Amino acid sequence: MVALLILLYAQPLVKIARLTTDDVLRGEDQVLIHLGDPPTPVPQPFADVLLDYLGNRSP
Repeated sequence: MVALLILLYAQPLVKIARLTTDDVLRGEDQVLIHLGDPPTPVPQPFADVLLDYLGNRSP
């Protein structure tokens, strides 16, 4: 998951490591990730992978 975020958004690992579940925003028809202001749209099919990961992660 981390590698996909680094490749898609060219963000340093430190910034990716600081992301929380609150940084992933689910809209009516899109998924956004809060890497800056404004939040960035997450392209399909990565949005599905991201949401699946968040739904199945260990507490």
